[in-house]
Amino acid sequence: MSFRLPNAEAYIFDFNGTLFWDSEENRKAWSETFLRYRGTPISDSEYTLLNGRTDEETVLYLAPEKSREERDEIAAFKEKLYKEICLGGRMTLSPGAEKLLSYLKEKGKPMAIASSAPKVNMDWYIPEYGLLRFFRKECIIAGRTDIPSKPDSAIFLLTAEKLGVKAENTVIFEDSASGVRAALGSGAKLVIRIKEPGLESIRDPRVKEISSLEEIRAE
Repeated sequence: MSFRLPNAEAYIFDFNGTLFWDSEENRKAWSETFLRYRGTPISDSEYTLLNGRTDEETVLYLAPEKSREERDEIAAFKEKLYKEICLGGRMTLSPGAEKLLSYLKEKGKPMAIASSAPKVNMDWYIPEYGLLRFFRKECIIAGRTDIPSKPDSAIFLLTAEKLGVKAENTVIFEDSASGVRAALGSGAKLVIRIKEPGLESIRDPRVKEISSLEEIRAE
């Protein structure tokens, strides 16, 4: 079923799970990291709880007794493993992403990325996917350790400010439950959620759940 893209002053995108479908790769990397450092892989409920949060918060959950330096080493291990897994597969933007971003650029609509991804990953994604075709560098927000992570709405409020608009005049694209809660907390006009099969729906009149960006009619 198609869905017509609503008009807004600006459009904000999460990256992982939204513009780049890497849920399986990310989950596999975290599962192997939990297995290595805890002895058991990450559970379904844990992954749902932690999905969309920063590496720092996830590693703190995994190993709260470790020092900051040790936790940084764990995060580095996970991201190295994650990159290896991704490079072993097909690296493309999610279905419908290129078409939608090209349309918004053609229409002169301000766009931004607001991601919990580590900066080192975003620095890799930017050239890999040619993200500067669509987004100004200063409007790619990722790896921020000076603000609370999702489900806090800080990253979306900051991103709207970077775009020069009010958050309530934006449409935000997300996938994780924590990301959707953060987007709703910002006061966004609408949250479009890319929902994986099997995940619980979020019942809110400002949330539209779709299976991929291909469902969006941009015209």
